[in-house]
Amino acid sequence: MPEFIRPRRRVLAGGIAAVLLTATATATAAAITAPATAAAIAASATTALSSQPGLAQVPAQYRALPVESAVYTLGDAAFEVPGFHTEGDSGPLAKIELTGVVHYPKNLGRGRQPVVLISHGLWETCADREADRAEKKASADLAQTTDPAEQARLEAIIAKSFKALNAWPCAAGTPAMPSYRGYDYLGKALAAQGIITISISANGVNAGEGGQIQDEARAALINKHLSLWQRLSTKGDGPLAHALKGAQRFKGHADLTNVGLSGHSRGGRGMAFQAADVHQAQWPAGASVKAILPLAAVEHYSPDDEPNTPEHTPYRVTNIPVGIIAGSCDGATDGRRFDFYDQKNKAPLYQWYALGANHNFFNTQWSPASGQVRSYDDAVLSNTNPPPAPGYCRDSAEPIKDDKQLTEGQQHAVFLMYASAFYRRHLLDDRSVDPLLTGRIKPLPAIEVRTDLP
Repeated sequence: MPEFIRPRRRVLAGGIAAVLLTATATATAAAITAPATAAAIAASATTALSSQPGLAQVPAQYRALPVESAVYTLGDAAFEVPGFHTEGDSGPLAKIELTGVVHYPKNLGRGRQPVVLISHGLWETCADREADRAEKKASADLAQTTDPAEQARLEAIIAKSFKALNAWPCAAGTPAMPSYRGYDYLGKALAAQGIITISISANGVNAGEGGQIQDEARAALINKHLSLWQRLSTKGDGPLAHALKGAQRFKGHADLTNVGLSGHSRGGRGMAFQAADVHQAQWPAGASVKAILPLAAVEHYSPDDEPNTPEHTPYRVTNIPVGIIAGSCDGATDGRRFDFYDQKNKAPLYQWYALGANHNFFNTQWSPASGQVRSYDDAVLSNTNPPPAPGYCRDSAEPIKDDKQLTEGQQHAVFLMYASAFYRRHLLDDRSVDPLLTGRIKPLPAIEVRTDLP
């Protein structure tokens, strides 16, 4: 259920390649690597974008540490947010799960490692294949009939299917949509560099009411997970001590004072709400966000074109480094948020605009190769007549043109490289990645870069 917004305008930007980071991770997260040469980065870039990279195809130096993963859950109805309902003010409070997956270095060493938390966006909540099939068939049949009675029958099927696909908790026997597992490739890559990476499920939020209150709920859910991890890391107890296998290994090792956030789609908007200057006092005690990465994030709720109006305040981040990733063939939203953050920022700001990237391929569960319910290539939503040539997608920025579409694997490579470099710079103080982040290294023209480095 992506969100559509106004047409895009092309920005003036420098070109930079979508490449994979080549800095070597060492046994501790605090280690700073030697600067990679432009030639080495260019070589990795060419390999990454010409292949279909999974973790096994990421360059060896990018996978320096053995990685393990673990899933935890406190239940599908373990959390509520005051004021956030299932169907507006008249409905009951929405039930929200406390579920996540953590990717971490197998050997956490003796020190404390930075933490990255990932939040997915708005999507169906239940992987109900029968409802999916019924909805698709009814929609196709509805397009072919003019009979009022038949139209009413088909519309009822569509409504019933929609309800089943977007319920929370899901019906007995129907699996929850694992949107939070769609970034495992990033979590494992960051963990291989010494960064504990947690991706959280937000199906209960997606099943609730919309508007700014949904962003408040996403922010509250992020804070709740940070609080759980802070308790586990500092005291070794709390709910995660019982819900997470091998939880004691994290005691004294997860550094919640050095947190990076990444939010995709509506998750990016909720992340901005959580990190906004006016909401930082609500962060859990002992937790501090040091970098945020909006990934194809949707437009902030109800902002206008005047940055000083109150509508902007709940999302305005001025004192935390921001790295923005967006795609030219995104059929859901224009994820470029540079101009909004650039109005007031006092910390480094970057934007990487990936030519040929769509919205859904950043999440493997939303991508067709997964075979998951409701997965699809959203780039086709921008392919107006005449359609682009095979292998290309319509860039609706001005002037309108066609870009060679990135494959799912190539799009993962873009996210892996820039997210890793961004977090290495602002969580590990690895300055060797600066030429990559700022566009001074340009081995391929697949990425347009804008920066504001006060």
